[in-house]
Amino acid sequence: MPLRQQDSEARRAIIREWDDWARNNPADSKSAAGCVLFFVHLQQEKSGLLDFHSTSDKWQDKWQMVHGWLRREGRVKD
Repeated sequence: MPLRQQDSEARRAIIREWDDWARNNPADSKSAAGCVLFFVHLQQEKSGLLDFHSTSDKWQDKWQMVHGWLRREGRVKD
């Protein structure tokens, strides 16, 4: 699968998971720490969603990608 297509599918899966998580955790999703709490949720409960290519496989890079996707989609504002 081409890298760009893989990233696009990973992005869509992360956004769908955010929407589900935010529906079940409305107070957390609106808090300043909501994005961090969501990333911890991904690490602990949905680690397969973090199995996408990044510039390195460091969690920091994956965090930056997930945070950027959520910001671009208007899910978080920080």
